[in-house]
Amino acid sequence: MKTPFKSLRFRLLAALFVILSALFYSFGYLVIYTLETSYQKSIEATLFTVLKDIKHDFEEDPNKEITLNEVKEEFAIPLLYAQVVAYDSMSNAPQILSRSSDLKELRLKIEPALIQEILEQPREIAFSLAFEPNLSPHKIYIGTMFLAQNEYQMLFLQCAIPYDNLTPQIQEMITTLSIGLCALLLIVLGLAYMLISKSLSNVQHVTNAAKAMRGEMAHSIIPKSHTAYEIDDLIETFNTLLSELQHAYAQVKQFGQNASHELKTPLTIIKGEVEVGLRKERTIHEYEQILEKVAKEVGVLHEVIEKILFLSSNTKNDLKKHFHEVYLDEVLLEAIEEKRPLCEPKGIHLIVETLQAQNLRGNATLLKIAIANLIDNAIKYSPQNATIHISLNAHELSVRDEGMGIKQEAIEHVFEQFYRTQESKEIASGSGLGLAIVKNIIDLHDLSITLESEEQKGTHVKILF
Repeated sequence: MKTPFKSLRFRLLAALFVILSALFYSFGYLVIYTLETSYQKSIEATLFTVLKDIKHDFEEDPNKEITLNEVKEEFAIPLLYAQVVAYDSMSNAPQILSRSSDLKELRLKIEPALIQEILEQPREIAFSLAFEPNLSPHKIYIGTMFLAQNEYQMLFLQCAIPYDNLTPQIQEMITTLSIGLCALLLIVLGLAYMLISKSLSNVQHVTNAAKAMRGEMAHSIIPKSHTAYEIDDLIETFNTLLSELQHAYAQVKQFGQNASHELKTPLTIIKGEVEVGLRKERTIHEYEQILEKVAKEVGVLHEVIEKILFLSSNTKNDLKKHFHEVYLDEVLLEAIEEKRPLCEPKGIHLIVETLQAQNLRGNATLLKIAIANLIDNAIKYSPQNATIHISLNAHELSVRDEGMGIKQEAIEHVFEQFYRTQESKEIASGSGLGLAIVKNIIDLHDLSITLESEEQKGTHVKILF
């Protein structure tokens, strides 16, 4: 049973939800904090103005009675808690000299620590927050400043305003941000869900296409989505791997077909000859004839197995890893010298008409196998005392014989595995794999090969660079 926690879509959306929630919360917190800070500064500015105005009036006429209610009306402050405190340094007992009408019979607390702070910086105003339930259900913001010193008494002026950090404006902003950011979060998650689903649907298409594939489906590929580079890169990588797997599957399948096709006849002949030899006692000469036939078929088996293994066990990519600079003229001369002994019984002449220095990137051993197979075929199907013409120039390597030639309708099939004309079977033994191997090697080196032939006149094979 699939659980949502294992779903990539769920994990991506959950991660996005957490990240966006954290970002939106931080943004909302920053906005509200900015508003609260601004509100606090406005309270401080109001208290600063009120305190300075009262102190200014006091400094102009110290003997005049300080009236605190006039300041409230002057600055249109709804609630102003103000008092003048005389602090006796000998008894440490505060005495209220004057208070605003909003204070009634109550008073603002003034702590020794606050007095010490003011005395250290007498020109500064000390702001503090306090909770006075008798005065206000909310906190009050208090500004305290030093007025004057009279003998053993110090005069302090205190003004306070109710302080509610959740003003109607801030509450309205919190509501607006909560609704707006939640709506934005839902919209972003919805859009992200659609985008993620679209992207994952392409991945699902790749998965479904891969599930529908079978080993026998040759040249099957998954089409690109053209929606995202990463997905197309994944598809291309998968198609490359799929191509290699299909090639490997085709090789295994082909090996089985080739083996059953070509090994069946020699094995049948060997079995028949052995059974004939075992039916009764025979002369030494008869046993020698049986062994000669068995040895001949074993040789055929050996040749066929080697060629089948070559066609089945080598991949293009593996072989290309070992390519290096090859001097083709040297490879050609080695192949000619290797095949000269086959010419002697038939009196065939191998003539090198042109030999230009030629180099290309490839595998010298494989190129030698291809050239040797072409020369071997020319020798096989050439009559007694014929001449084989070989030339190498800047653009091609050609091998031309004076043999039996090939019918026009058979030329297009000569590079197919196990294809042999009836005439070739009558003239020489073979497996029908030689030219198939040549074609594989030529294709591996990204070269091309052409074959021209005319019956009873000969065959001309060209490898084009």
